[in-house]
Amino acid sequence: MILSLPIKPYLFRLMTSVCSDCARFVCFVNIFFLCLMPLANAHTKSDIQFSGFATLGISSENKDDLGFLRDGGQSKDPSRNTSIAPDSSLGLQLSYSFLDDWRATTQLMYRDRPRYNFDESLEFAFIGYRPFSGLDLRLGRVAVDMFQLSDFRRVDYVNLWVRPPTEVYGWILPSSINGADAAYSFSYGRSFWRFKLQYGDSKPVLEFSDGSEIVEAEFNEFVVATVTLDMDAWRMRLSYSQATPSASPLSFLSILADIGNLVPGPVGEEATFLAKTFSDASGAKVYYSQASLGYDDGDWLANTEFTYITTTGAIIPTGTAGYLSVGRRFGAFTPYAMYSRFFSDQDLYKSTTDWSQSGFEALKDAAIASINGIQVEQYTQTLGLRWDLAPKLALKTQWDHTYIEAGRYSAWAHTNGRALKGTTVNLFSVALNLVF
Repeated sequence: MILSLPIKPYLFRLMTSVCSDCARFVCFVNIFFLCLMPLANAHTKSDIQFSGFATLGISSENKDDLGFLRDGGQSKDPSRNTSIAPDSSLGLQLSYSFLDDWRATTQLMYRDRPRYNFDESLEFAFIGYRPFSGLDLRLGRVAVDMFQLSDFRRVDYVNLWVRPPTEVYGWILPSSINGADAAYSFSYGRSFWRFKLQYGDSKPVLEFSDGSEIVEAEFNEFVVATVTLDMDAWRMRLSYSQATPSASPLSFLSILADIGNLVPGPVGEEATFLAKTFSDASGAKVYYSQASLGYDDGDWLANTEFTYITTTGAIIPTGTAGYLSVGRRFGAFTPYAMYSRFFSDQDLYKSTTDWSQSGFEALKDAAIASINGIQVEQYTQTLGLRWDLAPKLALKTQWDHTYIEAGRYSAWAHTNGRALKGTTVNLFSVALNLVF
């Protein structure tokens, strides 16, 4: 059953606009405030915290017409086989605590992106306030808390693997929202509980699957509700999210609409249908449900997470995704294995109409490629080894064996003309992770 919050659409839009504007203002105030810290006379070293993380990683796969992607927010090059781009990153974070219960935090991160500017590199920038013990309020740009690893998906040192499984985390957009959140945590016996609510919007930038065009997406009216339970060696988590995605108009959308209005017969009818599919996607709702269970007793590590994604018409991957991971510590070494999968509930769109006489067959192919190009259906078997070289420094090696269903290549950079056939990919990765 799909849940929907009983708030009028116009009120949602008003709340989003006000919340987003306030959040952006706080981002800039936060940065300005942090820049002025050296001029202040009332702070101590303990008030200021500087930290960071870095990964130098290299990955290599064996398909000339597929390019590996860690996530959909990276630049896409189907011919890229061996590269440091997918996993390498550098993050710098500065926090300033003031007036006992307030703090300002800013995080900048360099990683592979479709384009580079300050706004894209600004991962977090928020003002936090703790009115009393257990309650934390934040306003600004914060990590969107959709899934278990949302806060640390790019801080690779804290994760067991080279990267989170792409079947679950590779297609997630966005990574942060401009808005506000509230979290309340408390202890009860041997358990520790945390409840969290978020609201905001985001404007991630992504590329077509072949890297030919940049698309500016929007996720408005983003609502996230999360409950987390820690008890002894166990951690359990449930979350529900919903948003209204949209994207900058595609270059061929108006032409499709014109063909539908001017060309009679099956070609015009299909052009109208395709144009409507894209226009209806703007303003459609998308819903995410998530559950995870983790175990860590100091020797054994196990983790599993499942998510279900559905939509009222947005052009996004939908279906069920999940993974199961097991590892065992032997001193500084931790071998691990993982199985991850994405089950799509979408059918590939297949045209039976001949457009060759119309002169617009290439346009039809581009439209269908855009619809089918978001679909994910694959599974991955993973073996890896983590070596903790020193405190805050780890070296990881990993082998991923992935099978991709025919035509469902959205988790990879690929060309629209790629043959519709099932594909097996072997990916080898080495990464050095550091926190400081």
